[in-house]
Amino acid sequence: MEIKWLSNVPQEPQDFLTFLKEQYNLPSEEAFKLIYITLKLKALSDGPIYKFLERTITGIKFDEIEKREYLLTFSIHTLRLLIKEHLDLKLVKNLYLFLSKKLPKEFIKDVSPKHSIIASQDIILELLSQEEKTKLPSFLKAKHLILFFYLKGTCEELIALLSSFPNSYVLKKENLYQVFTSLSISEALVFFLKVKEEILKATAERILETIKTFFPECFGEI
Repeated sequence: MEIKWLSNVPQEPQDFLTFLKEQYNLPSEEAFKLIYITLKLKALSDGPIYKFLERTITGIKFDEIEKREYLLTFSIHTLRLLIKEHLDLKLVKNLYLFLSKKLPKEFIKDVSPKHSIIASQDIILELLSQEEKTKLPSFLKAKHLILFFYLKGTCEELIALLSSFPNSYVLKKENLYQVFTSLSISEALVFFLKVKEEILKATAERILETIKTFFPECFGEI
């Protein structure tokens, strides 16, 4: 089995989508599961945040970084689900209105509401660039900076690993299967430390060492 960290993929969401489509022939709906964005949110009141958290929506990395200031990371797939299923929430309305101006239209065009949406004035959003995410404190960077991985192997080899991935896409190619997944630094660390097959341990250790050279502070070395 083969595992790779693809460290040189495009960082902009639109460029990453194009890369996934052209390089691996991924359909848009599946590619959306692998494309993540991170936002900084400032709330002038607690109500919209509490209402949002009450829904226990999966697939969102959420941290309070200052009083009423938060960091959110989620996939485009999760964003689309938020718009389809939770647009009654003030926070989701603001996310939709803000991101509809920041992201390519094809990301949310088919899930956009037919009626007009009014923004809440007590929620302020900022979309973080990859460079801004690399400057986050190490404990936040480990959770919110997302890396892209590629695996190839037989069905038997890969099926036991799929439960470790929050989002993944499986593609059959000839007699082997390919798996594409996006993991945070901390998720990648947990996954590679859990690898038990001897044939994969050396590869897992090499990938971890490579990640560590890029983000040593996330491993407690700074």
